Amino acid sequence: MTKQLIFEIGTEEIPAGYLMPAVEALKKNLTAGLSALGLSFDSVNCAATPRRLVVWVDSLLSRQPDRVEEFMGPPKKAAYDANNHPTKAAEGFAKSRGAEVADIQIVTTAKGEYLMLRQEQKGQETKQLLPELLAEMIKSVPFPKSMRWGATKTTFARPIQWLLALYDGQAIPFSVEGVGDTAAITYGHRFMAPQPIAVRDFDHYLAALRQQHVLVDPNERKAMVVKEITQAAQEAGGHILPDEELVETVANLVECPYAICGTFDQKFLDLPKDALITSMREHQKYFAVVDDQGKLKANFIAINNTKVKDAVLGAEGHQRVLRARLEDGLFFFKADQQVPLVNRVADLQGIVFQNKLGTMLEKTERLQALAAGLAETLAPALVEKVRRAAWLAKADLLTAMVNEFPSLQGAMGRDYARLNGEDEDVAVAIHEHYMPVRADSALPNSVIGAIVGIADRIDTIAGCFGIGQVPTGSTDPFGLRRQALGLIRTIEHQGFILSLQALTSAALGLYGDKLSEDRTLAQANIMEFIKGRYANDQAAKGISAEAVEAAVSVKFDAIIDCNMRIKALLAISAQPSFSLLASAFKRVMNIVKDHQGVTVDQTLLTDEAEKTLHLTLSVVRQEAQPLIEQGDYESALLVILKMKEPVDLFFEKVMVMSEDSLVRQNRLSLLAAIKELFLQIGDFSKFSQ
Repeated sequence: MTKQLIFEIGTEEIPAGYLMPAVEALKKNLTAGLSALGLSFDSVNCAATPRRLVVWVDSLLSRQPDRVEEFMGPPKKAAYDANNHPTKAAEGFAKSRGAEVADIQIVTTAKGEYLMLRQEQKGQETKQLLPELLAEMIKSVPFPKSMRWGATKTTFARPIQWLLALYDGQAIPFSVEGVGDTAAITYGHRFMAPQPIAVRDFDHYLAALRQQHVLVDPNERKAMVVKEITQAAQEAGGHILPDEELVETVANLVECPYAICGTFDQKFLDLPKDALITSMREHQKYFAVVDDQGKLKANFIAINNTKVKDAVLGAEGHQRVLRARLEDGLFFFKADQQVPLVNRVADLQGIVFQNKLGTMLEKTERLQALAAGLAETLAPALVEKVRRAAWLAKADLLTAMVNEFPSLQGAMGRDYARLNGEDEDVAVAIHEHYMPVRADSALPNSVIGAIVGIADRIDTIAGCFGIGQVPTGSTDPFGLRRQALGLIRTIEHQGFILSLQALTSAALGLYGDKLSEDRTLAQANIMEFIKGRYANDQAAKGISAEAVEAAVSVKFDAIIDCNMRIKALLAISAQPSFSLLASAFKRVMNIVKDHQGVTVDQTLLTDEAEKTLHLTLSVVRQEAQPLIEQGDYESALLVILKMKEPVDLFFEKVMVMSEDSLVRQNRLSLLAAIKELFLQIGDFSKFSQ
């Protein structure tokens, strides 16, 4: 028989950022725990509100199946004496398992003969196993920060207030750290319906809580948040400025969302758009409202956890709090304008970039040199604008607005640059050089912003690797994985043809004597690190791992070149003859191994098959080499496919390892020449046959 389990941990309000990772971990741990006990089920599901983490299991087996377990004991030679009488070792083994010596069997293993007991274990009823398991689940939930309360020893994000454990409609009795025995009850909204609610099953649990102003399903709450804020904005004559991240956060701050629309003084619209939005968003979690043209209106939408009786009075409370924030923002904004960005750059000497790597002014100097060098190659006409953008890129770190709202760095630099009369391209680049801020966020659209961003990222990566501060496991204090991914995606987005080797070398060189690691080794490690991030990113896009490995294993320097070779390998791998050629190439690789030299002496070619292969190679190389140099890898591979039949015939008719050393070396050189041609595009042997 199978039955339903509901387990709810009721708490004081858990921080929004903790909520979903915690309940997902609870789901994962419970799944593992039930499986370890041999209890099958259809599914384990989870949901959460700020005051509860809940998991429910459908079709959970009502008792463990009976099973036979085998227990290995000591070696036979230690368990029996010369007269084949059991020793204390045998008797102790049997006693430890509650068995008799007569129950022991002798089995032969790879290590010799050993004692073994085979015992039947009767399965226990699920309801008997759940108290210990569920108590353990509470202790297993991870949080960034946990706390103890009262005299308890158990830690949790917030004090536990109640426990609901219901199996087949019956409460599973157990208690944890002062929280009384579990019961078949939950509790409604803290303020609007705090009374206990009897629960029968999960459908009833959801419906009953919904009636008591609690939306347990996070997706339902998010949908309600969107509905509420959309309606409130429409009533104010505008539209919500889309913000999925804020919707997610707000939905995890309330058990039932109620929107309320407020206003603020028109003078605050003088603040830059990003500054105004951030002032509302970061501290107050308010949504911005825009008109049909996308221009900010003097309105905001707040989400309450309770429904207010007087909407005007409720809005006034939010308005008072926001006004203080906006007054501060307006003060900072006006004060910042007293000092132009360019006059702030020298003061970056007072900000440490990294203890061993110097100040932000030194970083700015390196950034300008790197960016200018890139621009000379990629966009010569933009060199001066790139130099100016790089010089001003970090100046807004010294402004009061960025000090108050660090997420505005770049955005405020752009806005202040505009107010200072800087070129618009320079202003935009100051903002864009931070892009992308996350893996899924926008990339820089301007060439200037992209170049400065690439220089900024490679400078940070080079500096950290140069002093041995490299990511290890899950530790990445300088965000180098994110920096490398941003570097890769920016290059791809702009289609820049640039050498990572040259760029990395230049970045390391600009650090002078600040670096402690060998530069050659540091550069090799950086290239391997970026290659790893590139391969991971390609995999995340659904690109064949074999094609990626085939391309990057032979050469990894220019991202765009790698992309083109991968694309060509993917296209050609669909050809019917490719798998056979790849198989033959793998054989070539195995035979050639470390053979040096690709010069073939035609006078030593005696077999018709090797003469044909040599002639085909010459023709194919003459036709394919120009295509490879042009980057037309797919066309080159189509030409290379002509090698299939001659290679097959060669291996069928010719003994490579001839007893004549000169002939043997000549044939190895012929195969090495084939290998050299193929490896200009990719290692075919990386493809599975």
